[in-house]
Amino acid sequence: MTFETDIYSIIYNEINQNLVETIHSVLSENFQRIMDFWNIKKLNSHVNIHIYPTLDEWITFFEDTGQKYADYVIGCADGSEIHLLAYDEYKKTNMHKNDSLEDFQKVIIHEFVHVCNNQICPPNSFIMCEGLATYLANQKYNENIKIDYPKDDIFNFNTFCTLTNDTYSFAHKIVTILAKTASKEKLIEYACDYEKLYNDWEKYNWQLT
Repeated sequence: MTFETDIYSIIYNEINQNLVETIHSVLSENFQRIMDFWNIKKLNSHVNIHIYPTLDEWITFFEDTGQKYADYVIGCADGSEIHLLAYDEYKKTNMHKNDSLEDFQKVIIHEFVHVCNNQICPPNSFIMCEGLATYLANQKYNENIKIDYPKDDIFNFNTFCTLTNDTYSFAHKIVTILAKTASKEKLIEYACDYEKLYNDWEKYNWQLT
């Protein structure tokens, strides 16, 4: 079944019909704000939002993309396609078993941020890509996470992944600190060219909490 607007379509199974209004409500309230952040007047492609009705179907989809399934992954975006695990099913995961419906709605905004990011520039940095998505979706992460590591360790992705087991909180805090002083245009510039953030790194106070 499909629910359509001019901007997006929600593709769902009958058992997930109750989620359609939840998704439509949060997107209709936020999509213009997200597009305005990226200076997007019109999306290049219609956005298709696919809801997976069971955890098993979600795992199969995810592994069919060639990626290894992880318990924390309950949504992803590929170009203008958004894929979401149904709320009742994602509460079966250890990571998200205590999540509220509002948390689910923030995942939807998060993935829409990725769609806009994908249109402006190919994601070239986990930190800016996920940091902006979590920041613009107002998702809550560990604000006390340590981030003042050597710059070269942070900018080497393999090394970065060994610095913390909470990479999303790390990225969220980086963007939160950047947003205190950097303009929106500068944030977009860093998202499109990670080397520019590397060159500007010493301008920012990474001791902030």
